[in-house]
Amino acid sequence: MEHLSVIRAPLTFGQLSLWRSIQRLPPEACNLPQIWTLPDGASLASVEQALEALERRHESLRTRYEPAGEGDLVQAVWPPAPIHLDTIDGDDDPVRVAEEAAERAGADPFDLAVDRSWRARAVTVEKVPVRLVICFHHIAVDAWAINQLHQEFLALLDGLSIPEPAPSGRELAADQWSPERERRRRAARKFWTGVFEAAPAMEREPGTDGPEGRAALSTRWARLGSKEAADAAGRIADRLTVSLPSVVLAAFCLAVHRRTGRDRLLVAVYAHNRSDPRWETLVAAQNQIVPLLVEPKAGEDFDELVRRVHWDSLRSYRHSVYNVDDVLELGRAHGYTGSVNGTFEGSVSGFFRYFFNYLGRYQQEHTSVDEEIRTGTAGRNIGAPLYLQVQDGEALTCTLRENSAGTGFDEVAGLLLLLRDILVAAADPE
Repeated sequence: MEHLSVIRAPLTFGQLSLWRSIQRLPPEACNLPQIWTLPDGASLASVEQALEALERRHESLRTRYEPAGEGDLVQAVWPPAPIHLDTIDGDDDPVRVAEEAAERAGADPFDLAVDRSWRARAVTVEKVPVRLVICFHHIAVDAWAINQLHQEFLALLDGLSIPEPAPSGRELAADQWSPERERRRRAARKFWTGVFEAAPAMEREPGTDGPEGRAALSTRWARLGSKEAADAAGRIADRLTVSLPSVVLAAFCLAVHRRTGRDRLLVAVYAHNRSDPRWETLVAAQNQIVPLLVEPKAGEDFDELVRRVHWDSLRSYRHSVYNVDDVLELGRAHGYTGSVNGTFEGSVSGFFRYFFNYLGRYQQEHTSVDEEIRTGTAGRNIGAPLYLQVQDGEALTCTLRENSAGTGFDEVAGLLLLLRDILVAAADPE
């Protein structure tokens, strides 16, 4: 029997955007497994109590997502419930055991209508917990929220309290759908209309949208952690008084331009939508894609491209909270339908070939600095045709993932090396 205190509400714009994007993805693509190191002295009971406190504080951790009509969901907030963790014996090698458990957790799909949107297990050594393997579904959290949850978890485990109340997804949804926000929704529709009118025709992956069916897609990634690129990008940003993401994004677009010859690039940029203090600490999937039309010009000074990317990005971010269904309707009116490579059909994500996600120092402690190119095929695949993820810190670590009908690593590896070389050359112009 359903619990009487379950509260239902519409999805937020961020949740709705994510839901539209993941309809045709493998369920495990939305899993975000993490390994949290537990401090000395932590007991299983204290870990469970800290998790219970987190779940009481943040509604998204106790929210299910129920079908409501064709292709729609509502969020159903359940009351807090006791947490009892399973344990895994890690006496032989707790790091390896935790990594294997995280891999299994990441491959196990959630039933969003029935399950909590997270699951966890503790790895023990001589029956003492030393690692927490915790996996979230992306609809409940984004990268910023995971960082926040980790910090709050450690504070609660240390016996500290968090007196400030946490905002809820229900409150944000009510605000976003309210009549008072109609002017902002109209402004977002006008902005997207201008983007579609100026953008090139929608680029489709060859062989993925033809009458003979879709070609099989293969996934390849390359990663490069460059201290030289980090230093160069920082010096360029300081010299031009612009953001570090703007510098890296401009270099990415210039690298694509030089490799492909395309002079108008429509780039999907992730906006984390945490600039409003009311929602800064909301644990939920707040990020939405904003479009950025970048037009590298032959012989143009790189500084000019960076400035243009910076200011155009700020204009896009102004409209980063929007009803995704409005944008889908506008896209259809301008010939943006279906999907670039068949992955995100029925989603705004399907309109884009190029994706840029600047994570900053997210999970810096788990990011190795590899001065040589690393490549592979395994790992979380969201299906984006060409997806650049950037982390900064001791090095600028760029991971470029290609999901296409092509084969081999030349494209992703070559683009990363060219991106690095563009930054290094631009840092010390002659």
